[in-house]
Amino acid sequence: MRDRLAANIDLKRNKNISREFRSMPPTVPLYDAWLRPVIFVFVLLTALCCSAEATPTEPCKPDRLSVYKVIIQTYWSREKFPKHYPDWRPIAQFSKTLGRTHNGDYVLWKMGSLASKGVKDFAENSRSDLLDGESQGRAGVLDEFLLPAIPKGVGESEVTFFADGNHSKVSLITRLIPSPDWFIGIDSFDLCVLGKWLDVVTLELDPMDSGTDNGFTFTAPNWATTPQEKIYRITAQFPNHDANSFHYPHLKKLPTIATVTFVKTKEYELSQVFYNDAKKFSSGIKTNDVEPDLAPTVNRTRSYSTFRPLYPRPSKTFSQENELKAGEEVGKPTRGGAPNVIPGDGKKKRKPPLRSKGGPRHCRVGEWSEWSSCSRTCGIGEKRRTRTVKKYARKGGRPCPNLEETSWCGNPRCNNTYFDW
Repeated sequence: MRDRLAANIDLKRNKNISREFRSMPPTVPLYDAWLRPVIFVFVLLTALCCSAEATPTEPCKPDRLSVYKVIIQTYWSREKFPKHYPDWRPIAQFSKTLGRTHNGDYVLWKMGSLASKGVKDFAENSRSDLLDGESQGRAGVLDEFLLPAIPKGVGESEVTFFADGNHSKVSLITRLIPSPDWFIGIDSFDLCVLGKWLDVVTLELDPMDSGTDNGFTFTAPNWATTPQEKIYRITAQFPNHDANSFHYPHLKKLPTIATVTFVKTKEYELSQVFYNDAKKFSSGIKTNDVEPDLAPTVNRTRSYSTFRPLYPRPSKTFSQENELKAGEEVGKPTRGGAPNVIPGDGKKKRKPPLRSKGGPRHCRVGEWSEWSSCSRTCGIGEKRRTRTVKKYARKGGRPCPNLEETSWCGNPRCNNTYFDW
């Protein structure tokens, strides 16, 4: 009896608790209270990121031509790379450097892709015949340039090249000598950032494997990779083999073997285009973007004039007609202001020394020299002309105008032996 009463009491108590629970207002879970704003912020950031990615980068103006100096500095020394360091036959050195300025369609080499036949020949044997065939004005290439070889492991090489808004990317390749198929270089580095040309930038270079030879050491015999592998970066741990000449497992990163620096030296606006007789450019200069429909018999070259003289060309200040004849004297001015010329008797007369009034004297310069020959044997080049100062300005006179003038020069055709130096 007592047990039944206790059971009834518990049942009534549970019913009351259930009734009270049902009468309570519904509550929002705690995690839902802070999760909703987090989701909103996440969606907003995602939309902003997507819109930023969809916005294309602003290119540089196509009518702006920039001149850059490229400097390659190499640091392949025994102190930094003691393993298998080549001391003789041949010693550590770097080949000539092939460079291109181009648009986004052209690829000289690309990590993760197969090397072209031209890159294979250059990386293995320093032969550039096939790469030379990619001449200016074709395949999106604006300028081809060549840096001289560096005959030692530590050295420097430099040259200037051209880039414009349509061809703002630059690629380089330099072979390591000796090596099976190793090189250093850069792939499609853009000199234009947010519509502006970079003033100066330095990049560190790592050794690359072209994937065409199985050799592990600098002086390994030729052993072709079959099938050909993709281009990859050589690191201190990869390839992970003790025989590899760059294998330094105790290092996290290989020492810098080379750097490349780009320095903008000039920037021009192609405001004037004119044509010159090709006979003046006997070196065979070629410009980019030549008209494809030009017949081979057309013998004209396109030259871009980017320099404007600060002052007009000076005329001759004196001539023989204006000089006084011997024995003539200058008389008093006439009513019109011009002096009378009094003929003399031919005898020398002592004249009192003239006192200088000390007025200003303007600068006087000579005539322009002939244009120099074009600075490039193949590609867009420069020609120069100069003039000298006859008399310098004094006492606040007009200063001397520019004494040097530069202009672009070029030729619509160029042979394919540009790198055969």
